[in-house]
Amino acid sequence: MQLRQGDLFRGMDIEFMKQVIDLTLTISSKAGDKLFKVGDPANFFYILLKGSVTMERGKGKWYTAKKAGELFGWSALIHRKEFAASATCNIDSELLKIESDPFLKLLESSPVNKAILYEQLAKMIGNQLLEVYLTTAS
Repeated sequence: MQLRQGDLFRGMDIEFMKQVIDLTLTISSKAGDKLFKVGDPANFFYILLKGSVTMERGKGKWYTAKKAGELFGWSALIHRKEFAASATCNIDSELLKIESDPFLKLLESSPVNKAILYEQLAKMIGNQLLEVYLTTAS
């Protein structure tokens, strides 16, 4: 089960994970492909399976997802209507794309898994912010 390799879904029950898998679409993108840009509707999010994807805003790089299981496009999970950054593949990449509305409805049906997901998401965002801070502070 590819979703379990990342921290986001760690600790969730198997039946819930089977339902999540039904919502995923595996896509392959080439180096240079733009997955979304600032202002695009935040109707989906991605999980990196392999490759590298950089989030940027304006001319500045914000964060690069490079570890299998990393989530990006999380604006869709925190009820933002638009993406706050752009995402571009640095190299050929394999991704899971998940539409946010059906996923959020599934979360509503499972409060325990919802709590686990948002706790894991908070940790991921915190780690991303720390990496950005350490990168820009040097």
